[in-house]
Amino acid sequence: MRRAFTLIELLVVIAIIAILAAILFPVFSQAKLAAKKTSSISNMKQIALGTQLYIGDADDVLPPLRWYNPADLSIPSTYGFYFYPVLLQPYTKNTELFLDPNDKGDDSAMRFSACPAAARFDKSGCAYWYLTGAFPSYGFNRKYLNTATTGAFGALSYSGVSATSLAAPAETVIFAEATGKDLVSPGQPIVRQPVGYHRVDAPSFWLPAASADPAAIGIDARTQGQLWGRYDPKKVIVNWLDGHTKFVPINSLVGQGTTVAERDRFWNGLGN
Repeated sequence: MRRAFTLIELLVVIAIIAILAAILFPVFSQAKLAAKKTSSISNMKQIALGTQLYIGDADDVLPPLRWYNPADLSIPSTYGFYFYPVLLQPYTKNTELFLDPNDKGDDSAMRFSACPAAARFDKSGCAYWYLTGAFPSYGFNRKYLNTATTGAFGALSYSGVSATSLAAPAETVIFAEATGKDLVSPGQPIVRQPVGYHRVDAPSFWLPAASADPAAIGIDARTQGQLWGRYDPKKVIVNWLDGHTKFVPINSLVGQGTTVAERDRFWNGLGN
């Protein structure tokens, strides 16, 4: 006669399965997050490659952070604003590259009267190209790699600098994980969710005025120059001007020294 399992034996088996599940589920979660990080690094490498192709076609000049064409105001997709992800489309051929796989949020501040149904992930939306350009997951080093143009719309447009004017391209940030979190636009509510943003700023812009100590850095958009680590609050994925990509501590992007040039050495082209 076959012997059946006792209640105690069944409970022991169930307990073992529960223990194994408790051990393995965090591992699966970490593996999933690691896969997303790898995908994000791949995105940034392809953006870097597209940027290098742009530079080659533009006589060694970097793409602008954005430019504004008032004649395009009637086009509902961009509303006249051509941010760098839109300008790089001839080379990347893909808008998804500019959105981190772990960046899925929208925010009420991204709505505006001209397009109340706007959403970053709606390709049929009335402002898809505007939002894709303005709120990508990766921000551009705007202070040193761009200059504001002059003229009636100068405040809204930029032009890229010459790549050969920078002494240490392998140690110069061009793109990094970014967010619009905690920023306020005129007439708009504060952005609360860590949605992306099209620019990142150098330490001279975001370190506390009374301190050059990188330990004083906080973790919101205002105190990190829009830098925002999606896989580690203290680290960001960075593209360097020579095309390579690394996952680095935010503190390591602050140069040693007390002058603006010294603190911004990984942004202004000086490097080590």
